[in-house]
Amino acid sequence: MVKGILDILNSELDRYGNTYWAFRFTDCKTGRQVVGTISGGKSNICAVFNHEAWRGWKWNEIYSTHHTLKRREFTNATSDWPYAGCTPDQLSKFIQAGLKAKKK
Repeated sequence: MVKGILDILNSELDRYGNTYWAFRFTDCKTGRQVVGTISGGKSNICAVFNHEAWRGWKWNEIYSTHHTLKRREFTNATSDWPYAGCTPDQLSKFIQAGLKAKKK
């Protein structure tokens, strides 16, 4: 059973060789969505669900996608997204807090 959908986004390399990363996580039960930019890379995002905060969720219960966007497309899509952190612990806490936050 799929509990969540994790969309991993990254930009193409910029002229300095940098790649930028972000994610969109959707809880399938509630429909709540959490978005954020990160420092680090795909491995940091993928390690999130090994964190104890997920109380038994398993990586195979999370459907994930990975999209590489052109630099400008990435910037336009994520420009107003908050910074979520770098480490799997920070990212996990950010997602959990976002899922618990009251809808406005």
